[in-house]
Amino acid sequence: MAMASGSIDAIRNERDLEVFITDHVQTDDAYRSVCKGVIKNVSDILKNNIKGKYRPDEVLKTGSTAKGTAIKGKSDVDLVFFLSRTEYQSIDQLYDDLPTILSDISKALVMKPQFKNVRVQRRAVSFQTDCREPGTGHAHVIDVDILPAVNFGDVDIRIIHSEMKEASAEKRNLYTPSLTKWQRDFIKKDRTEQVKKLIRFVKFWKNVNVQHSPSSFALELLVIYLWNQKDDPTQFQLTNALKKVIETIADPKKIRVEFFEYYSEEFLERDHSIPYIIDPVNPYSNEAAKCRWKDIRREANKFLQKPLLRSATSEFV
Repeated sequence: MAMASGSIDAIRNERDLEVFITDHVQTDDAYRSVCKGVIKNVSDILKNNIKGKYRPDEVLKTGSTAKGTAIKGKSDVDLVFFLSRTEYQSIDQLYDDLPTILSDISKALVMKPQFKNVRVQRRAVSFQTDCREPGTGHAHVIDVDILPAVNFGDVDIRIIHSEMKEASAEKRNLYTPSLTKWQRDFIKKDRTEQVKKLIRFVKFWKNVNVQHSPSSFALELLVIYLWNQKDDPTQFQLTNALKKVIETIADPKKIRVEFFEYYSEEFLERDHSIPYIIDPVNPYSNEAAKCRWKDIRREANKFLQKPLLRSATSEFV
């Protein structure tokens, strides 16, 4: 049964929360199929309209739609533009040719009316496109970033980290898209549907309450970290886990998150500002630094006073 109101304030208990997520937050199979077609269209345009040295070997979808954490209304897609392994074996080569590569990508997109607000950024080409929900026809905006990358293939990721350690800050940033296969696998691996529901709702809550809200990746990682700390339970009440997440982001000075699946402590930098949430595949990237914690903390403290959370237990149970 659908909730009468699409407002988060109308959610008062576990059942309300489950229904709200179904009705207003998570996407359905039909929508995902349509969006998959839209992204394939972008990939085909890039492969067919960029010739020679800069033609991609592969265009890989990452971001929330690839990780299974997309939400209704607005989602992000990173398309990693893997350059030819024959032409590009190093970040230095990418660095030298990046302005030309970005210009060629922009030219391939700007003449297509379905792609709006095509812009060349410092390390990417960004644009927006629409997915139409089957049946309703409602438009769902997808923010797309196309990021050129070196395809390191099956190389040990620790070798890449060693290269990054010696690189300048500017060149180090160019390694990030090359790590997206590992990053995508980390988010998707063994994550239960209950955890994904929680991630989707936290992202939805943040987008509603924080104007011009930045990337949600840090909050995705924080949810996974808190879930890991409780031994990855398969089932738990969403209201209880949500309270744990909201309490944590209401006091960001206590947030210190690191993952050691793909790197060891030798690669970590110890001068990160607090809070820090270190990318699980990039030990040099503090994702928390991209968040507006003053706004998030304020809204989290307000949300803790709502009936939904006042009676919840701050645990993944």
